[in-house]
Amino acid sequence: MKILIAGIFFVCLNTFTGSSFDTITKYLSINNYKWYHYYSIGGTAAIIIFLIFLNFIGGVKKHLILEQPNYYYVPILRGISFIPVLLIVFFSLKHIPINIFTMLLMTTPFFLLIFAKFILKEKLNYISWVAIILGFCGVIIVLRPGISNLNIFILLVILVAIYNAFNFTIVSKYSHIASSYGFTFYHYLPFTLFSYIFFITDPLVPSPKELILFVSSGILVIISMWSWTAAYHIAGKYSSIIRPFFFTQIIWGSLYGKIFFSEHFERSSLEDRPVYQRFVITQLIPMRIRRSAT
Repeated sequence: MKILIAGIFFVCLNTFTGSSFDTITKYLSINNYKWYHYYSIGGTAAIIIFLIFLNFIGGVKKHLILEQPNYYYVPILRGISFIPVLLIVFFSLKHIPINIFTMLLMTTPFFLLIFAKFILKEKLNYISWVAIILGFCGVIIVLRPGISNLNIFILLVILVAIYNAFNFTIVSKYSHIASSYGFTFYHYLPFTLFSYIFFITDPLVPSPKELILFVSSGILVIISMWSWTAAYHIAGKYSSIIRPFFFTQIIWGSLYGKIFFSEHFERSSLEDRPVYQRFVITQLIPMRIRRSAT
């Protein structure tokens, strides 16, 4: 039971820090900051702080040197594949309200369930399918997508959701080759290095305000990446139970959108939202927890 609670905590930490990162990213994108200034400075600060942290919890070598050298390609390829994802996030948030962006990411658990079934060969009961499918349908109900409001950025964010699902499936599959800290470091490092290719041609000395925003976002995203990886590292057989808690990101996305960008859903959409949220959070999740505890 303690493992389950820890897994749920890390997923909720991921949704909070992830939405906070998205909020800063949207602010910077709509104010015409360059993505490579943002990611290179913020990423460098986050990596330095992360390495200092690792030094206090067993040493950098313990967490970053793999015991099985033949598997270095797994975390490195994950990191390289993360490069277009962060670019999509930056440019999509410039054109899509953060609450809609968050709702689109809520399709991740649906794709995660599919990958878990066919890649991890997990045996999933009907409650898992019902919980995730209801959440997916709820997203569709709220967004009510049509030809008139579809654009390339909406489709790209859905690709990010698919990537996220595949990414964390890989973490579950290869969790034995590295710690959650190692996976996080190799996931974030390639994009930071990639950002410097552009930064050196157009350098920036940030103002104090810019420095705070850049560094804060870098720390938030690395915590978000680590907490999700940690959740799937420790959850084990409970991984299918913690997935629905990913929907807590709806709360943060809606709240940040309202407070910082004056965003809101249409009235009819707000009336639709509690239908699936209330059912998933108050009925299916407690039911699954009770079943796992017996």
